[in-house]
Amino acid sequence: MGTTTDDEPRDLDPELATLLERAARPVTPVSAELRGELAAMTTALAADAERPVRRVRVPLVASLLAPLLVLGGAGAAFAAANIDWSSFWHNTTRWADWAEQPDAIVTYVLPGGGSCELRLGEVEFSPDPNRPAEIAVDERSAEATRAFFREGDVLAGIDLDAIIAESRTSDENFIENTDGSLTPFGYGTDAYDADVEFNDAVKQAVHVAVTKRLDGLGLPSAGLSWQSQEQCTGVAG
Repeated sequence: MGTTTDDEPRDLDPELATLLERAARPVTPVSAELRGELAAMTTALAADAERPVRRVRVPLVASLLAPLLVLGGAGAAFAAANIDWSSFWHNTTRWADWAEQPDAIVTYVLPGGGSCELRLGEVEFSPDPNRPAEIAVDERSAEATRAFFREGDVLAGIDLDAIIAESRTSDENFIENTDGSLTPFGYGTDAYDADVEFNDAVKQAVHVAVTKRLDGLGLPSAGLSWQSQEQCTGVAG
């Protein structure tokens, strides 16, 4: 709740005063440049309604475009000292049809000794028809991504440690408690799980690797998406 200035009436209903205060806060204007940045960004998150939401503080451009990173049962709330880390994992009980013959399989060992298998596929090209005219798209990006996945080592040459270090400085993760307050979690807080952090970094590394390959081919990534499924052992839950 913000502070009350001398110019504000003192007899306003508290809830109404809060609404008025929020309405008066400055809003970042959506310029042509911002619209371009929004359209240029792509997401390849696998949508799954059964996975709960992790609230992530991200830059304005990303927050306007991308859905929140989904990791567990919708609407979950935990106390900081009692986070159910099992809700951050999505171990599929059955591979989807496309994942039976995926374009790529990424396997990795977690800091805690567990291991994961991440399957990638269902690459699609579906650009936003309402994107700004200056945002380039190219349907060849989908086939180039499939070919890249099928080469084998998707994460070759990708520095996972650098991705983790960057996320620690740029991301602020919060969980909403039952009373509506926000509790931080992640590296540098009392609620931290190295396996969860590493698993997130691997998925981010896939995005980095695809973008790097497309850039090398002179192809844009706008309009590109793919799906993933994972099975991990030796993790919480």
